[in-house]
Amino acid sequence: MRPKTQISTWAIATLLLLLALNATAQSRKLSAWVRQAVSTQQSQRRAAAAPRYLTAFVETNDEAVLSDYGCTTYARLGDISIATIPLSQVEVLAQHPAISRIEASQPAHTLMDTVPKVIDLLPVWESTPQHAAFTGRGVVVGLMDIGFDLTHPNFYDTATQHCRISAFWDQLSPDTIGSAFPVGRDFVGTDAILAQRCATDSPTECHGTHTLGIAAGSGYDTPYRGVAFDSDICLVANAVTNDTIYINPKDYYKYTSATDALGFKYLFDYADQQGKPCVASFSEGYTPYLDEEDRLFSEFLERLTGPGRIIVASAGNESLYTTYAEKPEGVAAAGAFIDANKKAARYMLKANGYINIVLYAYGDGSTVTQTLRIASDDERLEKSLVDTLFINEDTCAVSVSKYASEFEEGITMYLLEMTANRELRQLPHIALVAEGQDSRVEIFGSSSAKLANRDTDKRWNAATKGHNILAPGCFPSVICVGATTHRMYRRDIDGKYHQNSYGGEQGLWATYSSTGPAMNGINKPDVTAPGTNVNGSHNSVYMEHHPTATGGCIGFSEFNGRQYPWRVDSGTSMSTPIVAATIALWLEANPLLTRDDIMGVLSRTCQHPEPTLTYPNNRYGYGEIDAYRGLLDVLGITGIKEISQTQAKDVSIWAEGGQLHLLFDQLPEAPFSFTIYSTNGAVKYQTTLPVIQTHTTLPLPALSRGVYVVQTANGSVLIRI
Repeated sequence: MRPKTQISTWAIATLLLLLALNATAQSRKLSAWVRQAVSTQQSQRRAAAAPRYLTAFVETNDEAVLSDYGCTTYARLGDISIATIPLSQVEVLAQHPAISRIEASQPAHTLMDTVPKVIDLLPVWESTPQHAAFTGRGVVVGLMDIGFDLTHPNFYDTATQHCRISAFWDQLSPDTIGSAFPVGRDFVGTDAILAQRCATDSPTECHGTHTLGIAAGSGYDTPYRGVAFDSDICLVANAVTNDTIYINPKDYYKYTSATDALGFKYLFDYADQQGKPCVASFSEGYTPYLDEEDRLFSEFLERLTGPGRIIVASAGNESLYTTYAEKPEGVAAAGAFIDANKKAARYMLKANGYINIVLYAYGDGSTVTQTLRIASDDERLEKSLVDTLFINEDTCAVSVSKYASEFEEGITMYLLEMTANRELRQLPHIALVAEGQDSRVEIFGSSSAKLANRDTDKRWNAATKGHNILAPGCFPSVICVGATTHRMYRRDIDGKYHQNSYGGEQGLWATYSSTGPAMNGINKPDVTAPGTNVNGSHNSVYMEHHPTATGGCIGFSEFNGRQYPWRVDSGTSMSTPIVAATIALWLEANPLLTRDDIMGVLSRTCQHPEPTLTYPNNRYGYGEIDAYRGLLDVLGITGIKEISQTQAKDVSIWAEGGQLHLLFDQLPEAPFSFTIYSTNGAVKYQTTLPVIQTHTTLPLPALSRGVYVVQTANGSVLIRI
């Protein structure tokens, strides 16, 4: 160890901060992130400073206690409340016997013209002149994201007469007068929303305009129509890790995972007020703790969802990075090298028995100059074990905490936090190693806290990709979406095409899409959809502030004297709204579908891109979503053997004005036969007719209003009468 006289002022300050964290920690009533918030508040406290508040989940059997400590409650489901708590009162509140747990995590971070063909949407809704059978009418598509352009024509109805965004909570809005929320305020009604024009963060963010267009855009004057283009729209503009420029420092701890949970509740509450089902799309995520740190968030979402209340979230785009290492049972030791591009990073270890956590510092090339070994039975781990690595002229503070997993019996989780005087990857190499002959140990990093294999010491080259599903997609109650690749190129604003498939193969899993199993051991993702080079709407306000940022921009549309852009982008952020909006179409058919119902539909109807694999698996889940087959399943038609589960070819069929319309790509050589079935399989009409013109009409038989299936020789079509 370096002589004490050589310790830098920075290292002393870091050690004092970590020791303060250890000293102020209560029992496991406070999550690690909450303890960190309290410690930071204490270190920065000034006599005249304005009080600061934390938005958190609170598990208590006596809600009245919260008001006694200056808290404001915004939601309560069972014994879990979401409340703002004065930071100065958090530790005192935690000591109250009625309080079982106070928990919050940091905010999340962000993560179409070919899409209808890939997921077989065309038979579900056909463009004019065909009558759209299922388009999202009567369903709320709720979307929580950043960077919304509220006036984009893509969010109007197909006639461009009425904006379909009905309610909007801008959590970053500085106008909070009369607000009923812990942060920001909401705007209800078309006039108020259009007057607002955009989300507060629109000058620097654009993600939500694109994801919303994929889910529910009308397409305006482009081929880039969203999936549920007739749906009602409700939005929440939340805060992410790169939105801090819009947050008053005194309000920083009001933006947490608990605030996001309130966002989901806002979407469902609006839908309930309208008497409509709702699917909430969330193209964001964060690296989970997946121990007791995330328990209340997961349980709150479990209680929030139900019939007609579905949450869909991204798996993440972590698979381009090596973020995982495993030490199998029977192997004495295994590990990998720290490769974080920040000064501070955290890693999680998961073990089923006794282990040693070892940090080897290679201060002299390939020579170990310092070793830090921590045994799993070290009593200091019950609070927080603090130590420091001194590597030549560098210092790295280390804190390790131990938790029993709330998600898997017999599993212990270890949170390893490292803070250095410069980027960790710039330090002499540090290996993170797990020892324990009889135990299986998994090491989890993230895109900002990667692992690496190095020639420094080839014993510690266990770093691989995978096991990197983000939260809340990893929670059991949330439908988690991965991505596939279909379009291998993108087109720029000048019409030129560029290969941009991230090394993926056409029709298969996208190489960036996070894969399971999740940290809690469950199979994730649940389903996939196209995510590479997906076209959609773009934020005109962002473009005003960044006129040279044309990368990804593919064109402009004029509306009300303003130019609105369109763009192409890739990621599970794009595949998630596709799945969410497809579920909206299914909810139109059955508004009481639950998550379990939808998982059943996926298990029976998804396409299998790689037939040699077993489904579900940790790349595709149940496979790639199939909108048409899924809709037939929801309607109960898949059990009728006479009805095809694929769209009829060479002919479009729709009902309009009391007539059945048949539009052929070319005149058939033989008389055309078809049968009309009700959704319970009863034959309602059957005929064979000669076809003498490509557009043929005939009177509809006397049928009650509803959905019917027209079965031809080579496929089926849904019609609505």
